[in-house]
Amino acid sequence: MTTISRDRVIRSALWASVVLNALGVIVFLPPALGHPSPLLPIAVPRFFAAQLGFTIALFGGVYVWLALQSRLNRALVAVGGFGKLGFFALTALYAFVGDVPGSMAVNATPDLVLGTVFLWWARTADQRPVR
Repeated sequence: MTTISRDRVIRSALWASVVLNALGVIVFLPPALGHPSPLLPIAVPRFFAAQLGFTIALFGGVYVWLALQSRLNRALVAVGGFGKLGFFALTALYAFVGDVPGSMAVNATPDLVLGTVFLWWARTADQRPVR
């Protein structure tokens, strides 16, 4: 049985998150510029679309930066994990109460998976001090 290294798993998850976040930015770019987005089930005011797009881009930038580091920062990986789990949880909650279509919760499932991987890695990461 081949064992996949923890480093390969987390770095793959970080790069997958970069792609996922780039897609999120693309979804919010048209409404941020005042145009409708066929990818959003509800109308979003320009200001909120711009804020969401910026936050998604910021997290994506952090994922790129982390993926390129020789030693990953556990705290930043954990924050990314909580961010992804929070995005999924909020999407699922609002889908459950009927404010957004249930398909949005399904679409947010990659965030659930990636957030779980981030937190798994952060919890089990080598905690020896760097010298």
